[in-house]
Amino acid sequence: MNFKVILVGVIIFLIGLAGLLLLPLYFPNYSIVNNQYVKHYSTVTLPANAGKIVLTFNITKENNSIIAFIKSGNANISIINGTPPFHVVCNKQGMVSLILSPGNYSMVIVNDESTPQNVTYTYGIFNAGFITSFYNGLGIITTIMEIIAVGGIALAFISLIYELLSIKRRKK
Repeated sequence: MNFKVILVGVIIFLIGLAGLLLLPLYFPNYSIVNNQYVKHYSTVTLPANAGKIVLTFNITKENNSIIAFIKSGNANISIINGTPPFHVVCNKQGMVSLILSPGNYSMVIVNDESTPQNVTYTYGIFNAGFITSFYNGLGIITTIMEIIAVGGIALAFISLIYELLSIKRRKK
């Protein structure tokens, strides 16, 4: 009987799924990164075709990168050099991830639409090496858990098909 193999496949799938769902509880430094985003979660009301400086920040050698993203709304995020001559370092829609030289900068949320809107955003200022390692590790462990979950589904599905074909052969 392949019912045992089907059960093993379901158990492997559940292990992979649990690994994905419980990732915030066991992955190193997940709470540190998440707390930065939660702490800086904010909403801004923007007039049509206008921008607003929402943050002025200082980059040091230790904390030399910023990750900012829009949670709701349709807007661009611009990072502007905070010392004269002022210039736009980066302007992207939805998300910005930059390693910056030490200095002062401003973050501007820009509404490109012809109607006013509320934009919810968040950001975190991190050490570039730390955040790069964090997201690389997170990507690897997520991929491993997805492979385990899909492998469990495949094992259960193939065993189920094999069992159904065996039952059909026995009836003949």
